[in-house]
Parts: sequence; C-alpha cells; structure tokens
Amino acid sequence: MKTALLAFGDFDINKARGLFLSGGINISSVQLLAPTDDMGFKRGYETFRDMADALIIADGAEFDLKETVAGFTGSTLLENENARAALERRGCTDFSGALMPAEATLIPNEYGDYQGFTLDERDFTLMVLSNSEREFFHACEKFVLPYLTAKAGADKRFTFKCFGDRREAETLLDKVKENHAFNYTVYENNCDLTVSLFFENATDAEMRAVKRDAAFALKDAYYAEGSVSLSDTLFTLLKLSGKTISVAESFTGGRVAAEIVKHSGVSAYFCEGIVAYSNQSKESRLSVPERVISEDGAVSAKTAYRMAAGLYKTAKPDIVIATTGLAGPNGDGTNTPVGRCFIAAGTKDGIHTYRFDFTGDREEITLKGVNAALYFAVKTIKNS
Repeated sequence: MKTALLAFGDFDINKARGLFLSGGINISSVQLLAPTDDMGFKRGYETFRDMADALIIADGAEFDLKETVAGFTGSTLLENENARAALERRGCTDFSGALMPAEATLIPNEYGDYQGFTLDERDFTLMVLSNSEREFFHACEKFVLPYLTAKAGADKRFTFKCFGDRREAETLLDKVKENHAFNYTVYENNCDLTVSLFFENATDAEMRAVKRDAAFALKDAYYAEGSVSLSDTLFTLLKLSGKTISVAESFTGGRVAAEIVKHSGVSAYFCEGIVAYSNQSKESRLSVPERVISEDGAVSAKTAYRMAAGLYKTAKPDIVIATTGLAGPNGDGTNTPVGRCFIAAGTKDGIHTYRFDFTGDREEITLKGVNAALYFAVKTIKNS
C-alpha cells in the first residue's frame, strides 16, 4: 500500500513516519507546506490522489481545508451528527469542528474540537486529522493505523519493545522468519525499538510460536509487550516491586531523572537524582576517588561504578543507576572518542557497568544514553 502524508507548518514529519512504520505502514511520500499555501495544497492533493492508495492530511492550514477537500471531491460540507455529539460531550458550544464532507466517516478526536474524517473510495483512502501532535498521534494509533493495516491485508499484529541496535534486531528476526510466515517492522527511537509482527491468515498457535521464537532470539533486549515507553515500563516495575531508585548523572544532565519523575506517584519510589557534571562534583557529591578519575578518566567503567556506589552514601535505594560519557561534538582532551559512554546499574549486592559507543549528534548521543540507563534500570529490577 502506497501511503502519503501532507502537513503544514512545523509538523513533525519524522515522528509521524516513525509511528506509521511501527504499525507496519511505510509512508512513501511526504509534503510539508506553509499554512497559507492553498495552491500548493491543491497541487499536492492532486499528485497524491493519482499515485497513492492512502493520503493522510494533518490540517494546520490557515485556509478552510475541509471546504477545499469537499470541493475537490464534489461533496457538500455538512455538520456530522456523530461529530457534533462528540463535541457536545466535551461541553463545546462551537460546532464548526464537526463540519466535514457529506459522505465522510468520523474519526473521533478525544482531545480537541477538530473532528477528523475519512473518505474511502474503492482505490483511494483520504484521512484528514488535526495537526495538534497529541490529537494527531492519538487518532492515528487508535483509528488510522488499525484501519490501514487491515486494508493492507495485515489482519493480525503483535507489538513489543526492545532495546539495542535496529540492524541487529532485524538480523535476528530474519532468522526467525526462516521457520515462520510473518512480516515485521522495526522502528528505532535512539536505541529504543518498537517491533511489530504482522500475520496473514495465521492461527493462534502459529502466532504464539512466532512470538515465542522472536522473544527467545532477542533475549534480554526484549523488555515489554505493547508500544509502552521505557519510562512507563520502569515506573510500572517500580510500583509492582515496591523498589526504590536513585540516579547519578553526568553527560545525561538530569534527563534520566526527568523521565522517572514525570509519573504521578513516583515520590514513593524515587529517592534522589544527582547531576555530577564536573570531576569535582563526582568526587565531593558521590565520593568518586580522585585517583580513579585521574588514572582511568571521568568517562570510564570505574568512574561509572563509583558514581553508582556513591549513591548509597546519602540514601538507601534498592536500585542505583549512573551515567558518564562524552556526547560531543568536541572531545575532552583525552583519547576518549565522542559517543563513548558507560552506564552503571545494580543493587547493594552488585553493580554492573556497560560500555557503549553511540553515533549521532550531541542530542542523539545523550538520548541514547538516557534510554540505555532506563533500560538497565528495567533489567536490574527484573533480575533482582
């Protein structure tokens, strides 16, 4: 199925492509327009209408896009009864968001006033949604993706999460495919992988066998079913286990702690987060010996270990996590390459360190470090 995406303004095209890919739909063509570009919209619509099987529009236009689409399709713009009812449930008094072409089917928007719709012809599907990120992605996850995957023939899907390198995961899944009939997609978000398995006419027993073999092939990298985030998974495990956690960070600059504390109720499980960015801070706040830093370097396994162990000096957490690394873009005056980082994770019974050589710019390396720290926190709880 050839799928196209047309959006306006500062809409996050890459994030949208990733969401669709994780659901088994490859967006082969995209166009981003200025909000006032009605002529560009007309040309883009005509182009995609001729070459795509489905067109998704994120409506951030400053002109009346719904009315324009109604004109393209020879339809009349009317108030949709179901859309009006949805707005009434939200307590709205302005029902202009319920207008859509007469032949359209509602795509409910549970978080805003702009109600989306789909127009489905035999060889072409048009979907118009709000360009608000929260509203667009929720509608896509709940309505658009299930509809398009069913139309594409992938009637059954199983999604799970794992951590690591996308190419390595794909190599392992290809080996599983040698013994089973299924397709898959892997969407990578800074080493956090969303894997979707797709089945056509498969029995429940066949699907269970694929799930089992895929989980066995990926081993410890597999951390959760569904499309949950590392942060959500960690918080769920903290609640279920009743364990507490402390974090010491250098190059991630407090972003691991931020991922943990964004959950309501986390105060029962989060002891503290220390950002020890300088060497002096590592020594004074976390009791990292000066000789460890001078001999092995601030970015080293020993320093990461000592940072994690130092968290027991001020609190009594069950789980400790520490990060130290070089995100770049410049070096630190040593032979440490940009992208090198160490994550330490463990309990009072033992702390393990893990080395990575991440690629990307400063932001990408930092986010990969954050995800690595969250992943090893999850792994530590599961193994403790």
